[in-house]
Amino acid sequence: FLLPNDPDAKLLMICTGTGSAPFRAFTMRRQRSGSTAGGMTLFFGARSAKSLPYFGPLNKVPDHILKKHLVFSRAEGQPRTYVQDAMMQEQDAIAELLGDPATHVYVCGLKAMEIGVEEALANIAEATGQQWIALRDAMRSEGRYHVETY
Repeated sequence: FLLPNDPDAKLLMICTGTGSAPFRAFTMRRQRSGSTAGGMTLFFGARSAKSLPYFGPLNKVPDHILKKHLVFSRAEGQPRTYVQDAMMQEQDAIAELLGDPATHVYVCGLKAMEIGVEEALANIAEATGQQWIALRDAMRSEGRYHVETY
């Protein structure tokens, strides 16, 4: 992944576990440059809070630079929740991002989350009258939709 050169680019970053590594680099670069114009939103999925060492550096990024959504799928005494569930809870904000030509979407982490994330993005886009497949394909061709799963 490469951070867009445009400091006004908005970033929607969705990850699990070690998939947070490129997003740590993105936040560090934006912090160093002093740019907060574009805004950054992160959905980070992990099994439990014990998995947070992966997230530690990102957790220190100030909220005015990075909007953080932590999601735990195996938290004791809690129902399983995944990044796509948290995305649906924030669908208005995500729909606004998807409708903005300055937004770049990044998905990084476990292959198992890719389908759920794609379905959530499709549901969010289509709820606001956007055709997800056409939007995703346009974003890909413009270099604004990036997926790296393993």
